Amino acid sequence: MADNETPTQEKPAAPQIPGIFAPPAPDLRWMKAPTERPPRIREIPPEGLTLRMVDYGSYGQAPDHWPYENDTPRGAVPSKEMGLPAPYTIYDKLEVWAENSADLYESAIRERWKPSTDIPWGSIEPLPDHIEASIDQIMSNISEQSYNSCQVLSGWMKEISYGYHEVKLYLATQVFDQARHTEVFRKRALANGGGLGVQSPGFFNRTVYGAFKFSEFALYVNIMRTSFLLALCEFGEQKIARSQVDRQLFELTAKDLRRHLAYGVEHLRHYVLQGGEQKRRNVRTWLDRAEVMMAVDLKRDKPLREALILATGDTLAAGKAGLKELREAQLRRYIQALDSAAFRGREEHIVPTLREVIDTP
Repeated sequence: MADNETPTQEKPAAPQIPGIFAPPAPDLRWMKAPTERPPRIREIPPEGLTLRMVDYGSYGQAPDHWPYENDTPRGAVPSKEMGLPAPYTIYDKLEVWAENSADLYESAIRERWKPSTDIPWGSIEPLPDHIEASIDQIMSNISEQSYNSCQVLSGWMKEISYGYHEVKLYLATQVFDQARHTEVFRKRALANGGGLGVQSPGFFNRTVYGAFKFSEFALYVNIMRTSFLLALCEFGEQKIARSQVDRQLFELTAKDLRRHLAYGVEHLRHYVLQGGEQKRRNVRTWLDRAEVMMAVDLKRDKPLREALILATGDTLAAGKAGLKELREAQLRRYIQALDSAAFRGREEHIVPTLREVIDTP
């Protein structure tokens, strides 16, 4: 309709009751909205109806800049009466996009698990006091990190505009994963006669809180923290776990973390390849900050360090060797993630404080 055009309405029907007129005939032109009509989906694969299957044509085209400040769904016709804008601040694809977001969302939905019933809690057996205390300290630390990531990511969700709904849907599953990790590691610390341990120094937590850009936050959480946590879970399944509960807990958490890392890698790749040298400079600055803060946390966190030594080896020497093996595995995971994200060569520029912690943990 033209701006000055008024809806066409038929003449009111004759009154059925003297003095009361029948309502006008409905105007149903909205049924012919000029939106794309994709072909009907006739065959549904075993994995079901996925986001990629329905985001056909214009519905799947995420623009470089989203032009609407409200909740107009991508592919819909904007309303003339759109009202007040939504509280979005991120309208550029560069800031959030990862091509694998839709697939990661589908995987997260299929692979969801419940800490209350999918972990065989009844199979835990008593452990020596020093081993139980060590494992509880490790679990407390992971739960704390997961809580920090969860609440900060929750705050970023409302900043991302509707035009990138695949990203928002995936990130919603990551929030849920991190809440689940907060829950399950807390439960493990409390389930076998132990208790929560000592709080971490929190330098890296405050770095996550202080991220000014979403891409900066994703680098801290989805690249660095997730690389280190994933390596810890993979190491823990083999060297720390003393029961099926611990092994399954580490295994299921690692599966979630691989999705988080996959989003971080793909987003960082998009950010540096599409953003040019200026964005690469941003990443270098953020990496320097992240590495320093991670190193300070690892260096000052004596409870976690000693817990890892006690939980890993039957002797002091074996425990120290295990800690060094873990730190080297964490660094490898981190460097591999950056290499996969088209940010190669970082290993030669690791900040000295982090290198020191890895070499002499």
